[in-house]
Amino acid sequence: MKKRNLFFALAAGMVMFSACSNDDDVINGGNNGLNEEVQQLVLQVASSGDGLQTRAGRPLLSSDAKQTIENVKVIICNQSGNVSYVTSFSDWQNESIPYSTNGHGHEKTIEIPKEKKLAAGKYTVYAFGYSNSSDYNLTTITNATEGSTFNANTTLSFKKDNPTNEIGEEIFAGDLSLTVETGKGFKTPVVLNRQVAGTFAYLKDIPYIADASKLQLVASNRNSQLVLGKFGNFDLEGNGINNDGHINYVVNGTEATQDKVIYTINLTDWFTSVKDDNNDGLIDGDGNWIAGGHKDYASGSVFGGSFLIPFKKDDNTETFKLQLTKANGTDVLREWVVKLPADDKQLEAHSLWSWNTTSFTEETNVTDDTDKYSVVRNHLYGIGKRTLDEPTNPGTDPDEPESLNTKQELTLRVNDNWEVIHNMEIE
Repeated sequence: MKKRNLFFALAAGMVMFSACSNDDDVINGGNNGLNEEVQQLVLQVASSGDGLQTRAGRPLLSSDAKQTIENVKVIICNQSGNVSYVTSFSDWQNESIPYSTNGHGHEKTIEIPKEKKLAAGKYTVYAFGYSNSSDYNLTTITNATEGSTFNANTTLSFKKDNPTNEIGEEIFAGDLSLTVETGKGFKTPVVLNRQVAGTFAYLKDIPYIADASKLQLVASNRNSQLVLGKFGNFDLEGNGINNDGHINYVVNGTEATQDKVIYTINLTDWFTSVKDDNNDGLIDGDGNWIAGGHKDYASGSVFGGSFLIPFKKDDNTETFKLQLTKANGTDVLREWVVKLPADDKQLEAHSLWSWNTTSFTEETNVTDDTDKYSVVRNHLYGIGKRTLDEPTNPGTDPDEPESLNTKQELTLRVNDNWEVIHNMEIE
């Protein structure tokens, strides 16, 4: 069968709590402050290739590396886990100033006040970036105050009162080990990376089968809680490319759930009617496609995507299946297995870190199969090529939906900024 390349991007949007090289002289009139008792941090929220539009709890619409948070909270703990200092920002776009380093972002210099300066000793700095409308229960983070204790591995569950999202939501986090010396200040970076994975399908030439109603991506596993820990803490320069040496395989999810549907594409949201008047075996496009509501997509295409909490593979079940179903979602009319290509780096021996209910543990020399693989943090798994949320010419390179006509299985390649961009194939 003829192979068709697909584009899968693991968009490595990131938040960065950092000192820029151009900012080295902001302390003490040219002195970096290392020999003074000034304690400063330059807080930078960075997103590769983004105009820095903020959309709380944004949907996943492409492989474009973006960060959309409004809130950043910094928590500094001593060796005993007691909180020594906290600060936060609730209107990041207006409380910071623009900058551009390997992308676009906003920054703000933070100086710990004299009355709250850290005494000599060892500390851990935690930083979290999240949306106003987050569906995570963030009380552990938002309620952290000086004098309280803070868990190094914070577990987030979804809110119980009518959450709009129970699959996964974009959130950023990172940490840093910090040693404070007597009589010396510091200026130290903390990098916040995306803590979830992502997946999307950008498709055209949908087979027509009587009673077909929806396309859905079904996973072998799905977790309902996100564990913030074992951070990457690296400023990724590329969006899914040139990140070799900094690709991590971390499953920071827990609490498996029974519902394995990741996202659903309702065909009547994209077509006036599910029909095949020209008898070519495909759902009619052209005038039957609802162009007005989907101006940023190729004519006749459909799209679905979601952030999701990472999960470990099931050795007995394919990781992802794309299904064409009836309205009930249980009667499957057609099914495609979504696979990694034979040359994908995730198929090479690697170390996998995963949460075991009490701590992160490492498995070495892990190898995945093309159809059975773990879904790991900050990797984007997708079908079709879509690099921007709002492309200028939808349907033309670099915006190309993948055809489902005559395909038997789908093959993905996982990539890393997101950390990786996985190029997928259909055979």
